[in-house]
Amino acid sequence: MQMFNDRLRCSYSEQRGFALVIVIWILTLLTLMAGSFAMTMRRDNSVSLAIKTNAEASAYAEGGIILAQYMLSQADPEQRWLANGTVYRLNNPEREIRIQVFSETGKVDINTSNETQLAALINAIVYDDWQQQQLLNAILDWRDADDDTRTLGAERRQYRLAGLRYGPTNAAFQNVEELQLVLGMNADIFSAMRPYITVHSGQAEVDIRNASPQLLAIIARELKSRNIDDAALQNQMERSDDESNDPMGSGSAINAQNQTYTIISEALIGGESSAGLEAVVKSQGGGIGEPFQILDWKENLQGPSLFDDVMVYPIITIHDEFRYDDRY
Repeated sequence: MQMFNDRLRCSYSEQRGFALVIVIWILTLLTLMAGSFAMTMRRDNSVSLAIKTNAEASAYAEGGIILAQYMLSQADPEQRWLANGTVYRLNNPEREIRIQVFSETGKVDINTSNETQLAALINAIVYDDWQQQQLLNAILDWRDADDDTRTLGAERRQYRLAGLRYGPTNAAFQNVEELQLVLGMNADIFSAMRPYITVHSGQAEVDIRNASPQLLAIIARELKSRNIDDAALQNQMERSDDESNDPMGSGSAINAQNQTYTIISEALIGGESSAGLEAVVKSQGGGIGEPFQILDWKENLQGPSLFDDVMVYPIITIHDEFRYDDRY
């Protein structure tokens, strides 16, 4: 009997020990599940917050595009925004919006530009003389209507020899991105040319009144190398220098009627989340409130951020009352 009781107590102890192990394992599993759930919730909250702030930044950036259209339509040239790359800054402790406007007439039209100004832009970016001529003539061969190859140019035969399955369209470029297909073009050259080119001008020469100071300097340098003195260009460069010191002081903003612009808008929320938009718009009329036609819309900026530490364009701070201050 004693032996039976000892075995019973031993069995009972073993069962209690086994039950304790099970309880410990269950508690461990529940702890792991709770920890995993907490981490998942924190991650989901972080993702939700990021989505929210990014959406907010995108909304503010889109608002910047709309504001620019409104300001470009102002009848008063003193209130109308400049379209030569000047950056307009709207700032408060929680968010900052920067907006930049370029007139397309102030750019080199890769479809209609004369050879002198197109060469000026290429020569400012490409330093090898042979490469300069090759790229210039390849662009001209792409856009002309014939199959005659210019000296150092490129028609279908040259593209086949380069191992490419396409050739020049012998027609106008549909957009500036198509320029990347031209034989001899590479990503670095295109990136450097992009701020200064358009397909929306339709002009043989850049309208120097609307050109950025950087493009004016490029054209002036090319003319100087050819011993050409352009008094109007020099005067415009001097006015551009004055605008850099006092951007709103010259009153030289162009009328928006039938004008085409590139508007870049970038918003920064809390110093972290940002969103940028780039739109090409064309005015449908000359009065305030006239709608703009959207010709192109990109949700990711193609060039440098407007919040870069080194900003080569003048910046104007705008307060809620549309007062201008902090010009630098």
